[in-house]
Amino acid sequence: MIIWLCNSLSPQQVKERLLAGDSIFQQELIAYLESVHKGDYFTGPQASVSDMRHAASLEPGHHDLTEVLPVSPPAHCDTDGCNDCAKGDSTDSWWSSFRSIVDMVVNKCNIHSCHRCKDNKWKRCKARFPHKIVEVSNVDDSGHINLKKLEAWINTFAPLISYIFRCNTDVTSLRSGTAIKAVLIYVTDYITKPGLKTHAIFDCIRSIFQRSRE
Repeated sequence: MIIWLCNSLSPQQVKERLLAGDSIFQQELIAYLESVHKGDYFTGPQASVSDMRHAASLEPGHHDLTEVLPVSPPAHCDTDGCNDCAKGDSTDSWWSSFRSIVDMVVNKCNIHSCHRCKDNKWKRCKARFPHKIVEVSNVDDSGHINLKKLEAWINTFAPLISYIFRCNTDVTSLRSGTAIKAVLIYVTDYITKPGLKTHAIFDCIRSIFQRSRE
């Protein structure tokens, strides 16, 4: 699924703003990107999340999180000045459970293990694991955003999507024209088996854009 935000800046415009030294824009953009997807767990490093998931599986009445429906959050309380509201307590509890569940789902479904992915003459992982660790999100001299990523063996994911779908989902922000073209080619090739020639793929993409303008 590809989502394009209406009225958003183009990748080139974003790059120009970042290179112009607009620190407020940079901070707010990074804060937004970190709020919608992440490359690490909520509750701790991978080893501790694996231990948490194993301990949960031993509890009586345990159900596999990938086989049960998600629990919706409690209703929002609109009462002003309600400091001891029970709904507030239940909301805090729900968010705590949400973070733990997301971590355990990601830990079960998203961890990459190199097996057939190295079946090539270079003997390198086709999925480019392990990923580079980035301690703090930053912008390099070329205007590229390196988002915080503390886990090398999982792709970035959106917590809300992982919580709802309960399966392996990867989410990334397409922050360059090259990335957008690469994803469009990948998706087009994936859904049109057998594989198309490169020129046929671009003709297909062009026709889609032309129809969307009409």
